[in-house]
Amino acid sequence: MAKTKPSFSFLISDAGRLVGKRFDQRAKSVLNLSRAQCSVLSYLDRNPNISQAQLADLLGVTPIASARLLDRMEAGGWIARTADARDRRVRRLAMTDKARETLSEARTVGRKVADEALAGFTAAERAVLTELLEKVRHNLISATDAGSRE
Repeated sequence: MAKTKPSFSFLISDAGRLVGKRFDQRAKSVLNLSRAQCSVLSYLDRNPNISQAQLADLLGVTPIASARLLDRMEAGGWIARTADARDRRVRRLAMTDKARETLSEARTVGRKVADEALAGFTAAERAVLTELLEKVRHNLISATDAGSRE
């Protein structure tokens, strides 16, 4: 019997899992943050002054789960929370200088993991893969947005 090829969904999910696992392995010796905490900093860097609820949505976790993570990060001096000027129930998030310095190191770890994952790829193949993954991401964002309006 012929061996079936893994599906797109399996491959993309498993590749993501393996990249995350490798990031964790490399980061242990370099960073004082978990992968989840690095994700928080990356999102905060791209979305300054984001609310806790918006961040939870981006992370794909419940607001209570993100609140616990943010509690630890605030206690560690990685983030600062402030009340929203228009709605006191909303908490806005910002990175500290300590976090900015570490985010640079986390990105270096990420680049090294990407280099490992893409070993043997030409520069053109890397560019095509990135472009195709961006299209996949765009398609899924569009489908998700359309699904929320249905």
